[in-house]
Amino acid sequence: MKDKYLIGEVCKLFNITRDTLVHYDKIGLLSPKKDDKNGYRYYGIEDINCLMDIMLFKQLNLPLNEINKVVRNSSPSDILALIKEKEIYLQEEMEKVKKLQKRLGLMKLAVETCANDLNKIELKSKKESCFFVEITKENKFNDFVEILEGLKDFDEYLADYVKFSFLIDEGVLFDEEADEKIKWGISLREDCDIKTKNKLHYKLETISNNKYIYTVISLDDNDYDDWIQYIRDIVAKNNIDVAGSILGRMLLTVYKDETPIDYFEVFIPIK
Repeated sequence: MKDKYLIGEVCKLFNITRDTLVHYDKIGLLSPKKDDKNGYRYYGIEDINCLMDIMLFKQLNLPLNEINKVVRNSSPSDILALIKEKEIYLQEEMEKVKKLQKRLGLMKLAVETCANDLNKIELKSKKESCFFVEITKENKFNDFVEILEGLKDFDEYLADYVKFSFLIDEGVLFDEEADEKIKWGISLREDCDIKTKNKLHYKLETISNNKYIYTVISLDDNDYDDWIQYIRDIVAKNNIDVAGSILGRMLLTVYKDETPIDYFEVFIPIK
């Protein structure tokens, strides 16, 4: 076994760059020794062992200045404390990844729904219950954003289970003043954290239907001028006997020539 390694050999052995080793030497983290006989600079076995530790600590996201302290002066207790600290860090990171995976799954489902169910009329049953909170009588998306900002301290993934929504109470759809009677707000999944519900300080309406017509509609800025006619046409053309409040939840916003297009899933309860 060799006891001396030139910088090029170390680079190949550990698959690192010459610049990295030069930087370690420059900051005093790992410096090669000089062979007095031939003038070459080399790394000994102890240096190789030290480099292995350095690379391990780097994988734990420890800054180089902290690694320098560890390899220069540390005890088993110091290393154990470091390992425990990184265990906690990794656990927190894994929880974040799990939440991100869940979020991506929900986003994927929403996008697939918009792509596959647009303008399709389907009879469904056993819709998950949710809560509706009226925020404004107008379709002001800014109000929804303000609500989310007020709830950020509870869960950074709040938007995964809170949706900008509208609610058309039973009997209102064909009313001459329907536009003024439609409720705009947010809907929350039934499993939404109880602290989040209490934080809202609004009256919660429970929305639950065993049988309903489901569809997805898309609305751009122009469509919003008479968007309720979309819902009326769906009910009239399909001879739907509405039996409860109609709920619409925003799924997605896309852009065409910089113009936003909102996709809503619509639940029309029937007998």
